[in-house]
Amino acid sequence: MRKINLSNETRRDAEVAFGATSRRKTTVYKTADGSKGKSERTIKATMGTTDQALLAAYGDQLTEALINGDPEVDMERFGMRVEGLKKVYLSPDQKVAYGVTLNEHVFLADGTEKEVRPETSTTSNISTDGVPIRWTGKMIPRKKAMRMFVFRKSYQVQHVNGLTYDFLYEMAKKLSDADAMMLVGGGVKGIAPLVMNNGGTPYRAFLEGRVDGDKYALILRLTNMEIKSIIN
Repeated sequence: MRKINLSNETRRDAEVAFGATSRRKTTVYKTADGSKGKSERTIKATMGTTDQALLAAYGDQLTEALINGDPEVDMERFGMRVEGLKKVYLSPDQKVAYGVTLNEHVFLADGTEKEVRPETSTTSNISTDGVPIRWTGKMIPRKKAMRMFVFRKSYQVQHVNGLTYDFLYEMAKKLSDADAMMLVGGGVKGIAPLVMNNGGTPYRAFLEGRVDGDKYALILRLTNMEIKSIIN
């Protein structure tokens, strides 16, 4: 499991583990004769069979062409196995684009575009070599937080020894007793959004705690979407 450096309300920090809160079931696919199946990449469409290309080629006669034949299928290439693929960006006229600049579009709650800004690269700030993830002191009732934010990812924070068990158990108990979630942050000031991987999305992070006897669950919930009413 991955490690993070987490501090509590008194700014005592410890290196603990975290991982996904759910486990996916392993599905084994087999063919009719009982042999194990395998996944392969195949060509489904080409540039000449896109909607734009078909409309340009047939115009108003496209419906009739689809009824009388199969112009949407490239008979020579459809189903061919491919490997070693690379991602490229295309211009509106379906040409390979070079010197691409990526922008980030920011929208208001009603869907209106508020701002267009250059996309910036991000650096992970949860490394155990850096400053710890800190409690901000801003506690939000659990039910209110669930109505305010769309949580995109959740990780379970786990102890790695007896000392960190006590450390995390006390955190979980405090949050469970308050029935609230604690906003946590990274960076020197401890208020920056968390970036889990280099080039990843910045997330606002909350800790949620649950306790059952001597058992505990401390969950790190991440969100980059706040629920807002569009009614004035």
